[in-house]
Amino acid sequence: MATRRKLKKQVYFVLGGLIILIVGICFAVKFYKNYQYQQTYEYKLQEHGYNDTEVARILKEFNDEEHLNYLLDNTKDSKIVTLLDEEYYLSKNFYEYISYLNENPDMDLDEIVRNINIHLDSDFYEETFNANTSLDTSMLVNKYYLLDSSYAPDDLVTISQTYSWGEAGSQKVREVAYSAFLDMWNAANEEGYYLMVSSSYRSYAEQEEVYNNYKNSSGERYADSIAARPGSSEHQTGLTLDIFSRTNTNRETFKDSAEAKWLAENSYKFGFILRYPEDKVDITGYTYEAWHFRYVGEEIATYIYEHDITFEEYYAYFLED
Repeated sequence: MATRRKLKKQVYFVLGGLIILIVGICFAVKFYKNYQYQQTYEYKLQEHGYNDTEVARILKEFNDEEHLNYLLDNTKDSKIVTLLDEEYYLSKNFYEYISYLNENPDMDLDEIVRNINIHLDSDFYEETFNANTSLDTSMLVNKYYLLDSSYAPDDLVTISQTYSWGEAGSQKVREVAYSAFLDMWNAANEEGYYLMVSSSYRSYAEQEEVYNNYKNSSGERYADSIAARPGSSEHQTGLTLDIFSRTNTNRETFKDSAEAKWLAENSYKFGFILRYPEDKVDITGYTYEAWHFRYVGEEIATYIYEHDITFEEYYAYFLED
């Protein structure tokens, strides 16, 4: 009997020990898991003040220590998370956005993103790059992206005097743009509009002469608002046309003409964009030119038209490396 009681006690001790061991193991596992979780960025970001939704968005955007540690090393700012959801946000520009935001705390986030994407944080011509001519009809040429003085398209064709002014053979444009222009001309003509080209391809040297004429007569500031410096003119691409009507070539009044309105509303269907719109002067750096149309192809032109953006914005988000 005594032996049986002794065995019972031993069994109870063993069971009790096992229970204590199991509880201890469970507690240790829980403690370890909790410790492990506390080492995660999810936990650290929550402790830093970001809510669950913000943390989820941050972790979706960043999986590298550099960006995550940056957020933890700086004061929590919900604006940063909102920035990630801006339509044209580019991850490669993250630190530039933040720096620019700190310098312009009252600026809207869409402007922050836009300005950094297209280099508007620098003055025009202050920071320049070589235009990527390998993009062909999608190349960007403006006050930041310049063409070399030797660049000239090798597929220029002569615009018929039926559709252009000037001496015979003086107006030229790239073949792909000319074909699209003829389609557009025919469509406009069917609706009673007669379009005419007043200016087309200009070489680097010709653009230099145009720019210097404005500069010498009215000063550099005025020249920069109305004409491109040599190398920064889209006319050098052979993809740009200044289009008026046969009855109106006045730059002041053409914008109110039926032809100008038709072009603004229909040119994208043929691959052209109104390059310097009235409400985009601060982006393009040029005064409104109701006659200046650039060929970029129907897909790009349609997107730009439907989203009411400039080619600069499209290029930065979809085309630039």
